[in-house]
Amino acid sequence: MENQTSAQLRKGIRSLQKEIDEHLLKINEPWKVYADWYERPDKQAGRIGHWLHEIKNFNESIQNRSEELEKRGEKL
Repeated sequence: MENQTSAQLRKGIRSLQKEIDEHLLKINEPWKVYADWYERPDKQAGRIGHWLHEIKNFNESIQNRSEELEKRGEKL
């Protein structure tokens, strides 16, 4: 991340936030992503867990980028 410009870091943060928003929509309306949502209850917990895990990773990446910007004396 140190090699990225501040603009690239900000763009990455926006992109990751968009991914988080999309994953939250998937969690709230999973049948729109998986047509077999109700036919495969055995898969539901795993799919939601996967989305939550990705959201956690996205948030960590946002935090890292934000910290890099702060280290440079910049804000979002």
